[in-house]
Amino acid sequence: MLKTSVLGHSALVSSIGEASILNPQGEAKKRNVIADLLLTALIDAFSILVIFLLMSFSSTGELLFMGKNMELPKAAQGIVLERSAVVKVDQGKIYVEDQEVSPEQLTGALLEIRKKFQETRPGEEFPAQITVQADRRVKYEMLNSIVLASSQAGISDIKFAIIMK
Repeated sequence: MLKTSVLGHSALVSSIGEASILNPQGEAKKRNVIADLLLTALIDAFSILVIFLLMSFSSTGELLFMGKNMELPKAAQGIVLERSAVVKVDQGKIYVEDQEVSPEQLTGALLEIRKKFQETRPGEEFPAQITVQADRRVKYEMLNSIVLASSQAGISDIKFAIIMK
């Protein structure tokens, strides 16, 4: 009676029963697999993923990577930064292109950047500019040492990273 009823066709068979050597019905079972995909849920998940990726994409490229506790100064006017050598002041340490240097070695590190630029791009003029990324609470003496070292290295254009108000 189970064979002819609706329950016989729609009853789920366990995987253990399928793998059993004993088959009391004497015939091979044909299993109908019906894969029911919830396309609405998949499309929703895909849409959320695409929106997230579009919102986190930066078409201008990331020029500066800020530390967790760094707070840039705010300004009413500013310009969009172009790619140049980055001098970063973070927790009292000076970094030139993510390499830590002491204040005494800063001029040498900036001269090394100039030398590498001239080696990799012969014939082009070195854009004598740097971007200083410093916390708004950094003392003037630290920033003054960066300005003096850059002028000794022949870098005249110094730009400070800010956040627009």
